[in-house]
Amino acid sequence: MQLVRYLCKPILKVNTVFVRSYPGIREGAPRPAQVFHKMAQQDIPEVTEAPLMCYNWMCPYVHRVTLALAHKQATINMVDIDLANKPAWLPKFSPHGKVPAVTYNENGQQQVLYESLVLLQWVEDYFSKGPELLPGTPAQKAKGRIIISRFDGAAVSKFYQMVRCSDESSFAELLHGLKSEFAWLEESMDPTGPFMMGPTPTMVDAACAPWLLRLCVLQKLRNVDVLAGFPKLQKWLAAYKSHPDVVKTIKPPPNVDWEQGMIDIYGDKYAGGFKDMSKAAAQA
Repeated sequence: MQLVRYLCKPILKVNTVFVRSYPGIREGAPRPAQVFHKMAQQDIPEVTEAPLMCYNWMCPYVHRVTLALAHKQATINMVDIDLANKPAWLPKFSPHGKVPAVTYNENGQQQVLYESLVLLQWVEDYFSKGPELLPGTPAQKAKGRIIISRFDGAAVSKFYQMVRCSDESSFAELLHGLKSEFAWLEESMDPTGPFMMGPTPTMVDAACAPWLLRLCVLQKLRNVDVLAGFPKLQKWLAAYKSHPDVVKTIKPPPNVDWEQGMIDIYGDKYAGGFKDMSKAAAQA
């Protein structure tokens, strides 16, 4: 648990909240680790017309939004929230005390926005000059939203259940269900790819990617390669992980490997350490 508390803390100093600039992919854009302002834990960030997002590096729901921002070539200010020691002012910016949440002044009124899928659409609408996050015909856009909705409703929950599961028969059942979702996802993806809707990353990739990128957790903690037998998703993962937009969003604390950090956090917080589920996987 101590490891989780450490990794959840702000990146540069314990009990300090940092406001930082989040980069798009424009040449010369500031890097994620560039801190331009810091404040004490008890200080309330100033709300201005410039959007400010409460985030934490390990949260997959935050990762959805930072991926969308990168694909949109957008820049936003961020407050790095210590989830193990939340500041007292957080409800002013996030009613449920969760991340991600965005606040800013619009027409003299403070706006408070939250829920990661809602914020994906907000990124598309607010940063209207950037590349379109869900291009295509009305039917293609609708199909993209269907993928997002189904993945969010089924695949995400199965991921967390599998991380927590220690019973082999239950794990096999969950894995069978997740593989069914992945089979449907492969059928729904663009036939040529390499990304879900075609040659460039979109909102659909950003919505699904955080959990697909975290499948390393199941690989290491449960000894199961969930993507075995899914060549399109394997191709997608290789292309997406190496995309410049995505690389810029994977920024763990100093001296922490992102993938190993995820394995340690999930292993300590959810999985109860390593348990070999390879035999159960063979039954799925």
